[in-house]
Amino acid sequence: MFWNTYHPQAIAATVGSFSFRWYGLIMAAAVFAGLLLTIHFFKKKQVDTVHVYNLFFLILGFGLVGGRLGHIIGEWGYYVRHLPEIIKIWHGGLAIHGVLFGALLAIWMYSHRKKMSFWLLTDLLVIALPLMQSIGRWGNYFNQELYGRPTGSAWGMPIDMAFREPGYESFAYFHPLFLYESLLMLGVFCILMRFFYKAELRPGVLTLLYFLLFSVTRFTLDFIRLHKPMIGALSETQWLSVIIFFLAVYGMWRTYRHEMVR
Repeated sequence: MFWNTYHPQAIAATVGSFSFRWYGLIMAAAVFAGLLLTIHFFKKKQVDTVHVYNLFFLILGFGLVGGRLGHIIGEWGYYVRHLPEIIKIWHGGLAIHGVLFGALLAIWMYSHRKKMSFWLLTDLLVIALPLMQSIGRWGNYFNQELYGRPTGSAWGMPIDMAFREPGYESFAYFHPLFLYESLLMLGVFCILMRFFYKAELRPGVLTLLYFLLFSVTRFTLDFIRLHKPMIGALSETQWLSVIIFFLAVYGMWRTYRHEMVR
């Protein structure tokens, strides 16, 4: 079976001394797909698409910086011993919560400057986000860096010895955690699309719905993640997911109580 025997490689192609990494190519494809879809959503709601182009590099920059900082903080024990790796973003390593925080900060700054509705912008921008996440997770596959506990199931993915977590060197097959998240986020994208086209929602609801569904996804998948920092019975990510989940639920309640600031 191809899935059980193929060992992905990080390098897609090499031209001279320059190597094209699958991670970078896939992330670029995810961003391009998100940009095209977002332009469509802005047109659908008759919002000037110039805002998409204005926000694109702002969100990309803030998101990358936030995501990288979040990853470095979470893996500081490694990076403090390998300082040159901090800037090597092409090797992988972005914390999604850091990406989201950076992106929200960029959107808030832009909406404040342009005197636009923050929630209008986030609702139009957030729809394509889970699709981008779904595509982007395949970059983790080629880096062999996002897998779960060992498994003997038919869909277990092989991990090369060099990429196996300490203590798991004797195991060959692991849960394809990247694939689980990719499929679940594709489902979140379909849900957001359905609400966008089929329902008249108040500002902010699509954004809050994304954070609610994303939190449930991360909370659930973290049960099979390896070497995660724990706080009591749950991981740090799970506690953060719980907080975000209840904030999203509270935000929706306030929205339909006509109390959300627009």
